[in-house]
Amino acid sequence: MKDRISAFMPFCYFMALVLYLELAFHVVMFHSLNKDIVYIVLFSLSIALILGFACSRLNPGTNYILSLSATVLLCVFFCAQLVYHAVFQKFLALFSMLGVADQAFDFMEVISKNVLGSLLGILLLLAPIPLLIIGYRKRRLTFSKVRLRSGLACLGAACECFLIAFLLLNMGSQAPYSPYDIYYHNVSTDMTVEHFGVLSMTRLDGIYAIAGKPEKTLQLADMASSGEASVTKASVDTSPNALDIDFDAILNAAPDDDVRQLTQYFKERPGTSKNEYTGMFKGYNVIFITAEGFSRFVIDEKRTPTLYRLKNEGFVFEHYYTPGWYASTSDGEYANLTGLLPTDGIVSMKVAGEHGNDMRFTLGQQLKRLGYTVNGYHNNSYTYYGRDLSHPNMGYDWHGTGNWFQPEKTDSGKDYWPQSDLQLMEQSIPDYMDSEPFHTYYMTVSGHMLYDVSGNQMAYRNYEAVADLPYSETTKGYLACQLELEKGMKLLVSELEERGIADHTVIVLGADHIPYNDKPVCDELAGHELEPSIEWYQNDLIIWSGSMEEPVKVDKYCYDVDILPTISNLLGLDYDSRLMIGQDILSDAPSLVCFPDRSFISDKCIYNASTGSATPLADESVSQEYLDSMSADIYNRFTVSEKVLNTDYYKYIEENLP
Repeated sequence: MKDRISAFMPFCYFMALVLYLELAFHVVMFHSLNKDIVYIVLFSLSIALILGFACSRLNPGTNYILSLSATVLLCVFFCAQLVYHAVFQKFLALFSMLGVADQAFDFMEVISKNVLGSLLGILLLLAPIPLLIIGYRKRRLTFSKVRLRSGLACLGAACECFLIAFLLLNMGSQAPYSPYDIYYHNVSTDMTVEHFGVLSMTRLDGIYAIAGKPEKTLQLADMASSGEASVTKASVDTSPNALDIDFDAILNAAPDDDVRQLTQYFKERPGTSKNEYTGMFKGYNVIFITAEGFSRFVIDEKRTPTLYRLKNEGFVFEHYYTPGWYASTSDGEYANLTGLLPTDGIVSMKVAGEHGNDMRFTLGQQLKRLGYTVNGYHNNSYTYYGRDLSHPNMGYDWHGTGNWFQPEKTDSGKDYWPQSDLQLMEQSIPDYMDSEPFHTYYMTVSGHMLYDVSGNQMAYRNYEAVADLPYSETTKGYLACQLELEKGMKLLVSELEERGIADHTVIVLGADHIPYNDKPVCDELAGHELEPSIEWYQNDLIIWSGSMEEPVKVDKYCYDVDILPTISNLLGLDYDSRLMIGQDILSDAPSLVCFPDRSFISDKCIYNASTGSATPLADESVSQEYLDSMSADIYNRFTVSEKVLNTDYYKYIEENLP
């Protein structure tokens, strides 16, 4: 009996190892084992049996070395997922993100910090390595060569585990966000990890990287009307913000099912209506700023008087959110600039730039067609995240470190990190302010983590202004580095006013993301522990012009993909609201905010996907039928955004306009 067990030791060992890693990781990350644990077990066993076969075909010594190497790789990979999630609040789709893997080295200090913060989980996941070494040396673990017949039998068992898992998947519900949908349609990397485990997610991601992502089907029959509405007002043009697009012609000539589905979806949407604010800023200069790591807690009447003024003298958005998208800053920009939801597992903006997608509805392209001078500026590398391709593709004459910006140097001759937003404004303002009408886009960087005064040049530079505040050193460092943005904004507004053009210039400022690696900072500034799934992501959006005599308070729930359609309407541009996932915040469309984990906020409730709870916002209960309808609607919005990116859908618009 002992010999029989010894003969199958590699298989028994890897089954124990993989199950341990998956289940331990699941408990550490999700604090429980969900009802779909059967899929994790079945897929884990199948992978384990394959590894056992691979490490049992040679002599005992070599088999042990192979087993030890596989153990180290697996344990380190699970630890890497743990740390990556601690930094970005997302799991790493390894193969899909290879194109930006080199940029991980820019986060080494952040990663080191989070290794220490995740030390207990890391030790738990590394435990199999010393246990294997000790077990082998004490001869309790042996790795004898397994007979081919026995090995093939174990491979057969691996196939059986896969088959059972597939049968269970196909026998269950195929509704949006069901295990079937998540597995076959790659709805979300995070959801795949939660339902199927780290190794299954990585296996699927590798397949998608080679063969392409699976197709998603829009739930056209279940389309909810949560995002569109129309109320007629006699004194105001409330016709839809829509172009005269021949959707039937697109349908008839559609090259594939994706284009047909998208066309049918857009054709059936009513879009959002024009309103009393349509054309309010028609012909104005436009300055759009995506502010690095910006949060609502930055704005203070005394510390940041310019930002405070812009927030409170323009449109005042009471319930604005910056969800934590997948690819950090780049996805935040993508949401801000395109009105589309980013796609999980890739860097959406980079992909659009590399493929040369038609980006006709971005402000850069819309205003360029109207004869505006269009520039974009960044005080970090102009090629970072592939911006040297993506931003010119959106219409911008693109400038950054490496092709224009001259960063300050430390005494040792190195570039400051992060670079100065004030310097960004100083160097760029002479380029465009005498070239009206102009549209200028800024991607700032002074607010970049880490917020350590000893390593963050902007935090060090401005530390004296926050030194006496009753906060931790990290929190003071965060506020200090954001003061460089305040300095830049003060200069920008002063220049506009001195030149007499502030009253026909509109400034838009939104974050790329909150300080996602520093929740304790936000908790401290809020004065309480923020709910991590939704409340943490509440932020501020600035839309201001010197021509506004009174502030306009906006009570609607809204988020970053709503910026583009809102500004397009304020500028009176000819755009099609049906073709954006975001909506004009100032229209009469009901509220809708979507989060990556498929939580949402509507006029009726706040739905938290992590807890499965719905908190009513009105004096009426929230039915399961309503939640199902919203689930289908949100599923469509994410799917449509992905298909628009993958099919380059907007290229079909121009040729089908009258």
